[in-house]
Amino acid sequence: MKDRSLLQPSSTEHAVPFTWLLMVLVLAIVVPLINLGHPKLGSPHEARVVVTGHNMAESGDYVAPRFNGDYRLQKPPLPYWTIAALVNLVGHPIDEGLFRLPSAIMGMACVLLTLLIARQLFDRKLALIAAMIQALSIKFIIEARLARVDIYLTFWVSIALLLLAIIFFGQKRRDWLWLLFGVAMGMGFLAKWVNILMFVLPPLIYGLVTFKDRRPKWYWHMVWVIVFFGLGGAWVGMLIQNLGWDTVKAAMDREVYDNITSPEHRANHGVFYYFPQLFLLTFPWSALTPAVFVVPFMKRFRDQRNRLWWVLLIIVVPFVILSFVSKKKADYLLPAMPALAILAARGWQIVTEEISPFSPEGIRNPRTPVAFIQPGLFLIGGLAAIGYCFFDREPIRMTALIVMGVSFTAGGLVALWYVIKGKGWPAFVAMGMGAAIFCHALFGFYTPRITRISSEDFADAVVDLIGDAPLVQFNWRDDTLVHYVKRPIPIVGTDTLQAYADEHPNVFVLATGKMVEEAQAIAPHVVLHHPRFRDVSAPLPGQKEKATDMYLLSHAPLTQSTVEFDETQLSPPDWINRKSLWLTFGLLAQSMFFGRFLLQWIVSEKKQESVIPLGFWWLSLAGGLMLFVYAAFYLRDPVIIIGQSTGVIIYLRNLYLIYFKKQTTEAESNEQ
Repeated sequence: MKDRSLLQPSSTEHAVPFTWLLMVLVLAIVVPLINLGHPKLGSPHEARVVVTGHNMAESGDYVAPRFNGDYRLQKPPLPYWTIAALVNLVGHPIDEGLFRLPSAIMGMACVLLTLLIARQLFDRKLALIAAMIQALSIKFIIEARLARVDIYLTFWVSIALLLLAIIFFGQKRRDWLWLLFGVAMGMGFLAKWVNILMFVLPPLIYGLVTFKDRRPKWYWHMVWVIVFFGLGGAWVGMLIQNLGWDTVKAAMDREVYDNITSPEHRANHGVFYYFPQLFLLTFPWSALTPAVFVVPFMKRFRDQRNRLWWVLLIIVVPFVILSFVSKKKADYLLPAMPALAILAARGWQIVTEEISPFSPEGIRNPRTPVAFIQPGLFLIGGLAAIGYCFFDREPIRMTALIVMGVSFTAGGLVALWYVIKGKGWPAFVAMGMGAAIFCHALFGFYTPRITRISSEDFADAVVDLIGDAPLVQFNWRDDTLVHYVKRPIPIVGTDTLQAYADEHPNVFVLATGKMVEEAQAIAPHVVLHHPRFRDVSAPLPGQKEKATDMYLLSHAPLTQSTVEFDETQLSPPDWINRKSLWLTFGLLAQSMFFGRFLLQWIVSEKKQESVIPLGFWWLSLAGGLMLFVYAAFYLRDPVIIIGQSTGVIIYLRNLYLIYFKKQTTEAESNEQ
């Protein structure tokens, strides 16, 4: 089977700076471990995992998860078991740095698993690039730094895919790996129910149909299926025995059927929700995302088509299934990250093979503009970070933003230089180094210095005020408060609040600004007011609809006055708004556009003749593109849009003529 044998490195592979590739990968792979304790827990999903795990450790009941006084059967217990094991190991309640540690370790392991999968399918050069893409994708890093269930599923999906890659594409037949495959499938089931099936079954079925000589004996299928159902079914069986079938079935209905058919979820996101999410999932490598759907169908890769389609199925089938499910979240596609990284790396390999951008052949090559888009994305991201530092005057954060911006910009510029020289792999190393420094600065210095009133501060103030008195949430829930208050907070509605207050006269009620008037009919006394609770983004002036007031109300009268949080800790300066940001961008664009004349004047004065230097056209192109964006998305002025778009065509034409003449002159000199 020629297709199944490992591809040999190309003749130029040894020229690739593997030392630099490995160094950047090592620098990237440790990013999830940096300052794991920051930011503070603010995700309800993370709070549910952590609190449920703590409850398991305290109660000793490892079969039936409990959260906020109720059974939590929406998710399987593997993440809860992990947190409970940490609590038992440490011996006291654990903080963010500890309960996120398993996620960080699994995130780093996922990168290594992607490297091994890509190496099994292709060559080591592509494997290193694929691992680097995954390790430096911002969304993947964020998920690896949070104690949520999706990274658990991604880890076990990656193990299952590696085992399948060895089974179908390995040099030797290893049927005993089906036993380990069953273990990986069972653990994936314990991480997030049957979700693992839509990521693993498509490549499994394709491999069995395509590679007939790698089909195992029937009893090996029996082995992995028995192991799969044994691991997952054992817990479900104990759960039914403890709680009864009706309770378990109701939980299954809520998790499975409601998420698939709920009109409420369907109204939030349309069927095309996951198309832009693919680009966000791979950022800052988003320019390579289209290659995921193009590369497997290219004629030049007929000998690799089985491999490429095998990888593509890992993405396409879950993408289609999830698009028609009512409840949609970008995190649901995270287990497809290994396949996305591998095909994106293959795309970069294709784009940069034997490319000479400014030769006549290179200009006509459709791959040429693609080779510039990815470094250009780094340039835009770097300039955005540098621009934002003028709006964040806290010294350490400002310094971190400058470092982040300079690293992205420098990586993009160096990558552009190498692309111009026709050297694609050094260009990728430059971008990888820039992205690695960016991530270290972001998570090492910027994120820990973010200062805002968090749900932890609010919860501490609530506990100080009410002590051990009863506390309820009115027609609303925030599970992070359960973590910080360290006790259940029942949720009551309009009909049940009065009965609860009659039974507990000293009850305190948490109500949002939308519900406060209704809640005050029973608990009229305002004890504590938080002006922007759960306002993660600290909204800009004119966007106050994003802010959520939070009130702590008392049923019994109190002598103390209402406590108000200091809103100045949350409010940005008045001049930071959408208009000022766009004006700054427009001013920068116009300055660059004007700078071309300044450059032309300086060069002409130096040579004492009228000269138009090469930099004139580059500044014209950059300034024209920025002014086009400014006019199209902010001013919406058709005159400027038409003028700048026409100018951009002229600038590109002049640059082409300049470099074409240069290439022709060099060729004539070589012939002579």
